[in-house]
Amino acid sequence: MSAVSAKSEPIRFEGVSKRFGTFTALDDVSLEIGSGEFLTLLGPSGSGKTTLLMVLAGFTRATSGRVLVGNEDMTRVPPHKRDFGMVFQNYALFPHMDVFGNVAYPLKLRGVAKAEIGTRVRRALDLVQLSHLADRGVDQLSGGQKQRIALARAIVFEPRVLLMDEPLSALDKNLREQMQIEIRNLHETLGITTVYVTHDQREALTMSDRVVVIDAGRVVQVDTPRAIYERPADSFVADFIGESTLLPVERNGRGFSFAGMPLRLGEAAANGDFLVVRPEKLGFHDPGTEEEVNLFDGSLQQVVYQGETLLAQIRLANGLPVTLRLSTRREMMARLPEIGAPITLALHRDDTVIVPEHRK
Repeated sequence: MSAVSAKSEPIRFEGVSKRFGTFTALDDVSLEIGSGEFLTLLGPSGSGKTTLLMVLAGFTRATSGRVLVGNEDMTRVPPHKRDFGMVFQNYALFPHMDVFGNVAYPLKLRGVAKAEIGTRVRRALDLVQLSHLADRGVDQLSGGQKQRIALARAIVFEPRVLLMDEPLSALDKNLREQMQIEIRNLHETLGITTVYVTHDQREALTMSDRVVVIDAGRVVQVDTPRAIYERPADSFVADFIGESTLLPVERNGRGFSFAGMPLRLGEAAANGDFLVVRPEKLGFHDPGTEEEVNLFDGSLQQVVYQGETLLAQIRLANGLPVTLRLSTRREMMARLPEIGAPITLALHRDDTVIVPEHRK
């Protein structure tokens, strides 16, 4: 297994739709994935992300459209001839085989010589740091170890594409976060084009080169994790990714206003119906900064301690709620007024993001 997979190839979806009776699971999806890219399909349950992955894998046939890998039309190629690695949510390991046997299985199917099988299995197990468990039964493994073995089995034959369907959802929080970093590091080592499905926004932002946000079978936005978070395409993306409050705005000549107050905007283009307010972007008003910020008057309703941060709930003067997230440093906590007291919040103009309403 080379440092960068020579077999890594780009993927292209061209007008892919999938209907189950009267239900449209995918609606004219067109998407390009670069060679060696780690791309995540992100969306709520029923959005179509797993259906799109299954169309790519060959387990589901598109109603219309094409799927190309490199220059090859894969639309009607059966799954076992696509040369893709797959990691499932439930691991799908063979309970009657030990670790070595599970990882070796794809190589045996391909008729690889016995001596080479041993070398390649050991190399794959080394990559997931489990070579010492080669002789162990899979029923003796922890959840994290099973997921690593499933990953080793998926990469041992150097696949053209690696597909991962919510592989970490069964793990606890700490192990899931550890595995996110390990999978990302493994991808950087191997360079295999990877398509990953999750409904976990933080997981998508942590692992991906780009994120595809899907809703109701349609691609809503494709961009880098930072752009998805900082500059969402519409109200659905803003609400689905991270914490946010959407405040209705009015068009004010060439600009926008909220509750009759003109909004100062940064360089990012603004066009739409809602102001996106992220809790961590809000801060206290410091006199002398008025030209750089938008100010919001309100009253403090509640403070929730969450360990490393505080979440303060504020009711604005017009009655709408927003939240403010602060670190638990003493100097920050000291600036919070008593419950019920007035408070003035500031949002920097560069963090003032206005998005259109989501159109289904």
